[in-house]
Amino acid sequence: MKTWKKIFKSYAFNITLVVLFTGLVLWLTLKDNYKEILEMILNANVGWLITVPLLAIFYQVIIGWILRKLTLLSNPKYKLSQGVINAFVASFFHGVTPSASGGQFAQIYIFKKQGVRVSDSASILWMDFIIYQTTMVASVFILILLRFTYFYQHYSQFFLLVLIGFLINGAIIVGLWALATFPKIYTWISTKGILIGVKLHIVKDKEKSLANLDIQLQRFASETKKLKGHRKTIVQVVIANFIRLLVYYSIPYFCALALNIPVDMNFLLDILALSSFVSMINCFIPIPGASGGTEATFILMFSTIFGSVGASSIMLLWRFITYYFVMILGGLTFIYAKAKPDLVE
Repeated sequence: MKTWKKIFKSYAFNITLVVLFTGLVLWLTLKDNYKEILEMILNANVGWLITVPLLAIFYQVIIGWILRKLTLLSNPKYKLSQGVINAFVASFFHGVTPSASGGQFAQIYIFKKQGVRVSDSASILWMDFIIYQTTMVASVFILILLRFTYFYQHYSQFFLLVLIGFLINGAIIVGLWALATFPKIYTWISTKGILIGVKLHIVKDKEKSLANLDIQLQRFASETKKLKGHRKTIVQVVIANFIRLLVYYSIPYFCALALNIPVDMNFLLDILALSSFVSMINCFIPIPGASGGTEATFILMFSTIFGSVGASSIMLLWRFITYYFVMILGGLTFIYAKAKPDLVE
């Protein structure tokens, strides 16, 4: 059993999974319309084609800027270049681990090499998580409200999954706020809630679950107190996260422009919403990089706007740039960062 666990957790195994699922998706995507799709890609607009990877890089730079702003609270000499390196490394490890579970461990390692104490890096990542999760839930909520009727009518088979994904992501941050703010809710969860989980075999180890709950709440309460004392930084980071999400959700729009697919600004809101919905459904896919499910969901979602061939073509370009291209840059960045000497804390 331990041998199998080691295999499933190994990067080689996870990368192999990504390659296999990618190959399967490519075959399914190209098998019926490969001539039209390849022709569309080969005749792409060079200017817009260059813009797409630049947007993906800009997205990572924004994350790096956010990490720098939060790190400056405890490490005044932290540079933007260090934050960008950390962001790219995190993207690589998020991409090669199931459910993006390895990114934060890699970030703590890079922070340590950059002279940031482990306790400070854990604090930074918690603050980043709190602000990003809150901003992401708020942005998706706005998009759902703006286009609820249209998408419920046209995507009823997927919209339930989107709403469940939204509720799960929202429940994480709302639940932490509620537990930290209302003692009665914490008391119920720490007694009856966990006991119910044990009876339903959802919770295996009662004492360990209680200990983990206490640790998470202590960290959450500690970081929220820190954030309250830095309102200007909070506002700046919230705005940066909204821009970050806007950039990421808009990439399919620029992919369509690059592939000479007719699209105007009237489609932009729908594209932003659909992109956010794909991200919501991804939370159900535990495979590294959500490979397979992401591509299939993207095509099914976007085919009503662009048709099967158009959606497939956009997906190939979008997925390559936002996942594989960024993973390659992230892997190279990790090699570079690992080779650099550690800075003194």
